[in-house]
Amino acid sequence: MGVLERFAVLSSPDLDEFRHSVSQFLTPHRLTPLAPSRSGVRTDLSKVSVGPVSLVYCRNRGTELGVQLIDRVDYYDINLALHGRNRVSFGREEVVVDQTRAAVISPRTRVDMLLSDDYRQLHVRVERQALTEHLETLLGRPAPAVVRFAPEMDLGGGAAGSWVRTVRSLLRELDHPGSLAERSLGASPWADLLMTGLLLAQPNNYSPQLERVAAALPRPTPMRRAMELIEDDPAGELSVEQLARAVRTTPRSLQRYFRSGLGTSPHEYVQQVRLARAHEELLAAEPGSVTVTEVALRWGFTHVPRFAGLYRRRYGTNPSRTLRDAS
Repeated sequence: MGVLERFAVLSSPDLDEFRHSVSQFLTPHRLTPLAPSRSGVRTDLSKVSVGPVSLVYCRNRGTELGVQLIDRVDYYDINLALHGRNRVSFGREEVVVDQTRAAVISPRTRVDMLLSDDYRQLHVRVERQALTEHLETLLGRPAPAVVRFAPEMDLGGGAAGSWVRTVRSLLRELDHPGSLAERSLGASPWADLLMTGLLLAQPNNYSPQLERVAAALPRPTPMRRAMELIEDDPAGELSVEQLARAVRTTPRSLQRYFRSGLGTSPHEYVQQVRLARAHEELLAAEPGSVTVTEVALRWGFTHVPRFAGLYRRRYGTNPSRTLRDAS
């Protein structure tokens, strides 16, 4: 069975028909074939909603397609490649969507796309108001600013990898007629799970507040002590083995504590804390007082280009830009 085949909306050789149908579920756009097709163009479209979260599957084959959004997006759209590649341009910034990376489009954003031939993409559409209300529930207070995510999602592991596995689990569940995913009686447990996961997995302007809420939850003693060690000296030697010895547990147990409690590994948590400290220093820097290299090395990043890539994925900009703007 194909992706969301039970929820097929269209299978057509007519690009205009495809564009019109997709525009009913996503943002209106223009489609431009970028090369003649010898065998003709073929398109498929499927769509299903689970509460305020919609899954929209699109496939184009026969030629590359250029996509220009006519309006700004007014919802959250996570673009996942199931086959092929999509170059998503956010102004001067570009995200290549493939098996290792997704693109996250936040409201009020205008983007252009370049879809490879035989590109198969899953859009996870999350309604803006629903995500805001869900965020406010997690924080226990109002969230006045629009949630804005970093545009590139690294699917290589950690919380983002876990989030994508949840999406794939939902796809498998929807393969079965009468599944609980379709019979929620007004409740949306899958939607709640995906919204919580997205807010925790993908860096956004509320990440520091969410991390403080998460830090206040009860933790197993070894995990809590390890987190304190990391927070106290994030630039120190903090291998899993050293942390486990310091808190009197095994590396495997410590890995399990972090994975179940935070959805990440001790190594990834160290990396997140180091990035946060570097970000804070770059924001507070006086003009000409420091360089990106100095900040990276001070917080335990020995490979500066790798630091810049991690920083860009987390904060949506280059560390040099943060330093320049702060000055």
